[in-house]
Amino acid sequence: MSNWVDLNLDVLASSPEEINEIGRALQQPSDELILWRAQKTGEDPKEIADSIQEIVSFKPIRNLGSICPSVNKARRFENSWKDRFWGLVFSHVNFVSRRFPKAVVLAQYWDDCMSYGGKIVIHAGQEIRSSYDGDHHAQGREWVLPNIFAPFEAEYELGLECGSLWDEWMEGMRRQLDLLMERYSDSVGLLDQTDASGKEQKANEHS
Repeated sequence: MSNWVDLNLDVLASSPEEINEIGRALQQPSDELILWRAQKTGEDPKEIADSIQEIVSFKPIRNLGSICPSVNKARRFENSWKDRFWGLVFSHVNFVSRRFPKAVVLAQYWDDCMSYGGKIVIHAGQEIRSSYDGDHHAQGREWVLPNIFAPFEAEYELGLECGSLWDEWMEGMRRQLDLLMERYSDSVGLLDQTDASGKEQKANEHS
């Protein structure tokens, strides 16, 4: 049985012209992708081209940052596919990314039926960072998925080299986690405090 995987793709390009080219490329699988798939399945490339396009094509959802088309350089795209086509879809994304090495691709995916999701950062056709949340406690709700996109989005806004803020972000996250542990590590104590607060409130209401 296959489940549906949903994917939001935020593409941070270097110019309005580039984001438009990337948008067109995301809707049209390359000959390289079609040939790669045909070699894996033993099918005729001409016979599977249309079905591959239907599976891997991303549609634009909205501009990110400036909404004016003449200056916009970042855009969100989306796609949904059966999980058995995972390799095909991400190969398509990687091929497009390789054609546009200046752009940064931020991919967030999720499968509500199987209660997992994750984030992937792709640059110049390579997966350079990823995080995975494999145990959603409530359907469609993230559980332990860190926002690894944050440093790359900041770099993009500041005009910095891709990956240059990663170590600083990691250190900041470590400090925040340490602070949370220091403040709130005693969950039982928190429940006791909540229970005590409720009893005190009831006592005050009846006094």
